[in-house]
Order: sequence, then C-alpha cells, then structure tokens
Amino acid sequence: MESLNTRAGLLETVRELRQDLESVVAEAGEERMEQPGSFGELTFKDVIAHLTSWRLTTAARLEAGLSGAEPVFPWPAHLEEGKDTDEINRWFFETNHDKPLADVLADSRETFERVARAISALPEDDLFVQDRFPWLQGYTLGPGVVRGTFEHYRVDHEPEIRAWLARG
Repeated sequence: MESLNTRAGLLETVRELRQDLESVVAEAGEERMEQPGSFGELTFKDVIAHLTSWRLTTAARLEAGLSGAEPVFPWPAHLEEGKDTDEINRWFFETNHDKPLADVLADSRETFERVARAISALPEDDLFVQDRFPWLQGYTLGPGVVRGTFEHYRVDHEPEIRAWLARG
C-alpha cells in the first residue's frame, strides 16, 4: 500500500474507508441494521460497533503519538490485545449491543474524525519513522495503524457485509 507513505495518502485511505462504510450503512437501511442473526449472533449494528471499537484502538495509538504517552485502549486493562482478542471482541459486543443505532453511527463517525485529526496533527517523523515509539514494536505509526484499520474492514469484514447486502 504505497499510498500510506504520505500524510495525504493516510488521510485519503481513512476518508475512503469512511465513505465506503457510510455507503454500506445507507444501503442496508436503518431497519435492516438491527435485524437479528444477520452475522451469526450479530446484527449489522453490532458489526459497525465492532469496527468502531477497533478503530478506537487506532485513534488511541495516534493520539498517544501526539501526547508522547503509551496508548490507553478502550477495553479493561487486564486484557491484552494480541492474546485476548476473543475476550476483547466479547467486551466490545457487551459494551455496545444495547446502544441505540444513532449512537453507534455517531461513534463510528467520531472515530474516523479522531483518526484524521491525529494524522493531520502528528509531525512527519512521528508518523513515518520506524521504531519512533517503543510500544509499536518496530512498526511505523501512521502506515501501521491505518493499514490495520484498512485490512480489518476490507479483508476481515467487507466480503461478508457485501454478501449480506446482496442477499437483500
């Protein structure tokens, strides 16, 4: 993903992801977003909340770059990202499942805005120098976190969402 090597490329990727996600939300329609069993035990609203919750992790990492501190993630501190993914996903589900649809959609938009604001505010070196932050374990901040957000949607969830939309 060559486009992730510039600030403009990072921002464009985030903008494209946001537009795409908002278009699938519009295509689904509000009544269908809360249809039980659309994605196993999940509704489409739950999937949007899941994507948003992980995007909070992207925002937390970028904002940590701004503050110089280590990121604070949205899940309970005893859970570890690389080790407790299923438990983190369950926590995200339990935290968001009963939220009104309007709040889930507002949260989604806000995470995209937070990510874009942080990318715009971070110095170039903080975005693109490898090993700039020890907690990144060798990754570059900007490309690393935006690539993760991009792949989480495009690879892990978009095919299933598109298939669900096609089923009408």
